[in-house]
Amino acid sequence: MCDKKIMIVNALLNVKEKEAFEYYSEHSVPLFKNAGAESIAKHKVEETLIGAEKIHVVSILEFPTRQAIKDVFESEAYKALLPYRDKAFMKLDVFIGN
Repeated sequence: MCDKKIMIVNALLNVKEKEAFEYYSEHSVPLFKNAGAESIAKHKVEETLIGAEKIHVVSILEFPTRQAIKDVFESEAYKALLPYRDKAFMKLDVFIGN
């Protein structure tokens, strides 16, 4: 049985906080990689067809387990990045799928 799960991220960047985004990315990406994440896809969104909200980026990463995803978000290292994440994104949705 395959326990692999995907993490889907929809993000609306705060274009006024590029430094916060760069810091968040530089420090969060290694946390996800250390948890076994593999990037499946990352796309810039050009147009919203249905829905009122615009997003800038959709990313999909594959993890070995659901718990591996949760462990990253619950880690002290990730929690230390929350002030940067909060500045870097106007909106951020993260989902777990299979």
